[in-house]
Amino acid sequence: MEKRPAEDEENGEGENGAKKAKLDPECGRLLFCGSTNWEYVNKPCKLKDDFYYSKQNVYEPMFLAAFKDIRIRHLGSSQDAGHVVVVDEDGQAWSWGNNEFGQLGQGDLKNRRVPTPMPNTGPTGHIIVMVALSKRHTLLLTSRGEVLACGDNTDGQCGQGEMKSTTVNNGRVREELETNSIERVLELTPINYSGPPVIKISSGMDFNMLLDVEGCVWTFGSQEFGKCGTGTDGAYNAAEAKVKMRYAGISEPHKITRVYERDAKTKKTKSLQMMRIKSIAAGSHHAAMVDEMSRVFTWGAGSYGRTGLGDTTDTLVPTWVQSLDHPRGKIEEVYCGNMCTVMLGKGHRQVFLAGIVDALKKEANMVPKQYFEFGDAGLRDIGFFKKGWNHVGDDGSVMQTNTGPCYGELGTGEKFRNQGVPKKSKEFEYANILKVGTGANHCVYLIRDTEEEDAEEMEEYEVLDQTDIEYKE
Repeated sequence: MEKRPAEDEENGEGENGAKKAKLDPECGRLLFCGSTNWEYVNKPCKLKDDFYYSKQNVYEPMFLAAFKDIRIRHLGSSQDAGHVVVVDEDGQAWSWGNNEFGQLGQGDLKNRRVPTPMPNTGPTGHIIVMVALSKRHTLLLTSRGEVLACGDNTDGQCGQGEMKSTTVNNGRVREELETNSIERVLELTPINYSGPPVIKISSGMDFNMLLDVEGCVWTFGSQEFGKCGTGTDGAYNAAEAKVKMRYAGISEPHKITRVYERDAKTKKTKSLQMMRIKSIAAGSHHAAMVDEMSRVFTWGAGSYGRTGLGDTTDTLVPTWVQSLDHPRGKIEEVYCGNMCTVMLGKGHRQVFLAGIVDALKKEANMVPKQYFEFGDAGLRDIGFFKKGWNHVGDDGSVMQTNTGPCYGELGTGEKFRNQGVPKKSKEFEYANILKVGTGANHCVYLIRDTEEEDAEEMEEYEVLDQTDIEYKE
């Protein structure tokens, strides 16, 4: 079939003058690569020993048969996640992958290889506008500013139930544990939240952050390392026979009402005026936010300098990153990975990094330092691996690094399993990538499909259909 003339495309006309509906430029087609041995993704030792060379590893990006005629708008992303959640252009959420704790929101604990629509989402239910993933739970944000959750709730990270002390027998030791009255949530359920409508969500390993329409931040889940910013890490002695620290969570969102400045010498803190927050990010065990004055505040685990506060101590309250108090230190957005915080400068779009991408590579930044590894392509989107990242530039190019172990998530082919130095992806050299979503051992991309040249590029990718090896009831 002959290609349409350029002028017909601009007028939205197809063959014989028929009107052709314009495609939404914010949506695209989904590509997947990485491990599909979902039952073992949360067991890295087992996965590495028995499935490093598995036939179920997808080493080059592939379309998924389940999305043959479906365009995708939003992607879930987390370096800790062993499952995938995406949202199509109609607001319908789809999930697949590991479901050991009910994080797929399908009402059961069955792992899935084939993408499955999540009940009560889409045009006939909740229109989903944002996804936040973690290792054991999932958050979804609706068009009405409501937050839905499913998965593990032992620390209240699904915003359900109450934290209560329970006596359990752990071998010969009796322990008083702070556990939630609702252990897990199998179906998407609204969290216990009564504040203003939420506009952004972000999830760490076992805690969450919310940003409401008024510019206030809320946290809930595990308090270990002080990552909820409540002023405590929730530590308590859990055993009668010996000292064994546990950490109590909070199941009802806590509103952050104060931010602090810390003296570099005395380590004493004093309160600062709280301003509206415009950007939030949750790492595995730390958190960051940016206010309307472009100031960055961080808290949580401080190892490897990931909070950018000049030391490795854990911080229990949101604390101003004073080292960015200079003309170039005005920050627009913040992104958190496993052991690092990436800060995107305002206007000039310079990138700063606190912490370290891989603990075995280079030296950790105790304070934010300018980061040049993304090249000069700008920053359209970024997803983190445990020991790397996947970066999408403003021009749709992809740069990536991951020191592994890799199961195909870089999409560079079976013979190339590991990268320690950031490199531009040759697989997407002529493609335009809109968004990226990473996981523990997988990666999903949103490739543009609205331009004439995109059709030819998409013919390069095969289709993955795992229906015949889907998990059985």
